[in-house]
Amino acid sequence: MNLKELYKSKLMSADEAVKMIQDGWSVAVPVAVGQPPVLINALARRKDEFTRVELFTVVDVYPTEMMTMDREDPFILDYSYCVVQRAGVQQGKYVYTPGRLGEVPRFPEYNRHYQAVMLQVAPMDKNGYFSMGLSCDYIMPLSRYAEKIIVQVNEKMPRTFGRNFLHISEIDAIVEATHPLPALPSPPPNEKQKIIGQYIADLIEDGSCLQLGIGGIPNAVAHALGNKKDLGLHTEMFGDGAMWLHEQGVITNRKKTYMPDISVATFALGSEALYEWLDNNVAVHFYPCDLVNDPFIIAQNDKLISINSAIEIDLSGQVCAESIGPKQYTHTGGQADFVLGSHRSRGGKTIIAFESVAETKDGLVSKIVTHLKYGSFVTAARYDTNYVVTEYGVAKLKGMNLWDRAKSLIAIAHPDFRDQLTFEAKKAYFI
Repeated sequence: MNLKELYKSKLMSADEAVKMIQDGWSVAVPVAVGQPPVLINALARRKDEFTRVELFTVVDVYPTEMMTMDREDPFILDYSYCVVQRAGVQQGKYVYTPGRLGEVPRFPEYNRHYQAVMLQVAPMDKNGYFSMGLSCDYIMPLSRYAEKIIVQVNEKMPRTFGRNFLHISEIDAIVEATHPLPALPSPPPNEKQKIIGQYIADLIEDGSCLQLGIGGIPNAVAHALGNKKDLGLHTEMFGDGAMWLHEQGVITNRKKTYMPDISVATFALGSEALYEWLDNNVAVHFYPCDLVNDPFIIAQNDKLISINSAIEIDLSGQVCAESIGPKQYTHTGGQADFVLGSHRSRGGKTIIAFESVAETKDGLVSKIVTHLKYGSFVTAARYDTNYVVTEYGVAKLKGMNLWDRAKSLIAIAHPDFRDQLTFEAKKAYFI
């Protein structure tokens, strides 16, 4: 049977494909854009046929029918990085699994098995391979354990390179369904973010290797790096800022000490322009997150600069980047992985950057606090926190005692909160 005949023998409708999934199974789908909404919707339509099916995903960007499910329904929905369904996780409709993103491929070792994986792919090439496009993440290693691999072929999915290909012989069902990929706007950074971006850029030497995410501060950092030379990229998520640095000739990867000459990522999320730019672009390779997010691998990049954010940081240096009190707001993602990896990198730096205050219904709230809110989850331990950056400056905490840490953090807090923080710090004997 030739490749075309094999393809045709596995081609079917979404409703037919999801019939392969049995009651009691656990199903994994990729991060963000790689999720197959047509297959997820088809699975949701089988609600009355199941007593229990688990669906695991990270960064939900498609509003699927699965999101109408309640706790009484047979689906156990694990939204481990909630975006669209953040409120559902906070209200207890859906479950959440703590863990570093780089650890997800090891879940089967912890006796958590996924009998099926479903994902979007680019069209098959002449040799019978499907590129995973924008999401390699944990879905590639989990597919090695799965009994069934079901793919949704989307002609709009970019063809990308790396260790992110599945051969048609490995696939059990093919569903063709083309639709637009969810794109995120890339708004220009505000004035505070521009200041933060410049502070961070001043910490980055020529030849450094970046972990860079998405959002106002990463974009501000990218644009502040315009005069740097020979930067590299080893990052969890590839976004518009990284694309811009490639286009400007700032990221060359020539000085990288691990996987030189290419940018390495595990998934991509951003604008339509980014997706078009990544299509058949040999400058960027996608690898599973158990490689990209492995602190040992990360550390093999000299001068690895990890740039992450925080919801709150206390005066001892504990970072909460995933909850507001006990309410889950987001996932650890790769922050914990890259904090550890950058510490082990020769010349590496760990940077936690955020605007000093948050706007809430009760007014401005300081993100630098004496103690984390009751019930908050610690993302980065205080002994791992190094550089902290706000629009008011840079605090270097590594090696500092508690008195000096508190003073340094108060100095970069919003001026309206410094007196209160000083009062509370003295009361707690932090200074």
